[in-house]
Formats: sequence, structure tokens, C-alpha cells
Amino acid sequence: MPGQTKYFISNTNGFFVNWYSDITGVESHGQALKASGNSGDDAVYVGQGTKVDATGLTSTGGNDSIYLTGTFNNYEQTLDGNTYTFKRTVTIGGTDYQEEVSFTASNGDRVYFANGFFKIDITGNDGLSNAGVFQKIKSTDIDSSSITPTDPLTSQPAIDKGMPVKLGLLKYLFLITTVSTLPLVSKAQYLRYLAIVAMTQSMLPKAPKLMQQDSPQQVAMMLFI
Repeated sequence: MPGQTKYFISNTNGFFVNWYSDITGVESHGQALKASGNSGDDAVYVGQGTKVDATGLTSTGGNDSIYLTGTFNNYEQTLDGNTYTFKRTVTIGGTDYQEEVSFTASNGDRVYFANGFFKIDITGNDGLSNAGVFQKIKSTDIDSSSITPTDPLTSQPAIDKGMPVKLGLLKYLFLITTVSTLPLVSKAQYLRYLAIVAMTQSMLPKAPKLMQQDSPQQVAMMLFI
């Protein structure tokens, strides 16, 4: 089974979580997040006022999806070769934030808005490439049959969401995909292992990178709560 990465960028400071996890709080200190994908169906949800470079998401294969919270006409569109950038200014709590997302054209991928979606196919009848030159997306290209979900954590098809466990000030999430493949260890052993990982990550000078859940033995990221 190909790996899948699901990002949910929910805060103007760059907080993001794995789409299918219940854990929040990984901070990139206001910098743009660069989302990398796999050969599976990857997705990124771009919250209001956040910046996401999704060129590494749409260029890796699979039927990838980008979700924006505004309508198509809310955004200014620029095109550089086969790289599209959509940006707008949003006001949150009296402060203006620049929202921006970039992606490359790739067959099978889609970009969703609050009022519909468009395909970013290169070839075909609705392809963006005309005689080798990429074209800007037009409002007439928008298909209103599907839109960005209000809450991606509940509105999208979900895989196993794991078992949250609280220990003092730390919250963990076990992502278990196939129980039969798990090593025969006790819950206490898992918790001791997670405590070591959490303490190590908390001392890092920069925010830890979002981990890809490619193995059922891997554990989701922790959160101070």
C-alpha cells in the first residue's frame, strides 16, 4: 500500500497536524510549510492566513487534493511555467495575514475551494497545457459538485484514528493499522518509549518535522496540553 500524507494547516502561525490524527500544536514559527507527498493520494488543507508550498505534494504521484477555505474569486492567481500560486489577504482578529499556496500541474490532482473545485490535469480535454504552454485557471473551470469541507477531520473519509492516551501534561496518539503486525510489547513499554521520544523532541531548537505514518509501529506526534 503506498504511503499517504494528510496535512491540516489550521493556524496563521503555521500549526499543522496529520489530517487523520487528533493532535495539534506543531509550530513552524510563522514560516511557510513545505508539504511533501508520497505515491499515494496525498492532501493538504490550507487554513486562513497560512502559507503552503505544495509543489512537492502534487508532483509525487497519486490523486492529490488541495483544500482552500475561500471561494475561487477570493484569490489572486499567478502562473510561472507549470507552477500555480493562489494568494489573498485575510483579516483575523483585526490583523491582516497573507494566505498563499503553490502547486504544480499534475494529472489526477484537484484543488478545492468553498464554491467548487478544478482539476489540475496537464493533458486531456480539460488539460491546462495548450501546445506546451500552461494556461491560468478560469472561473468557468470550477465544478461546484464538491467543495472544501468545513471540518476536514470529520468531513473526509478517515483511516484508523488510533487510541489517545493521556499522561500528565503529554498527549499521545497510537496509530494502529494492523494489530497482527504489532510487536508483542506491553502498553507500559510503549508509554516508556513515547516518554523518551517526547522529552527528546521537546528539547529540539526547532519544531520537529511531521512524521509519516508508513509503519504500524510508528507513533504519531505528541502535544503539550
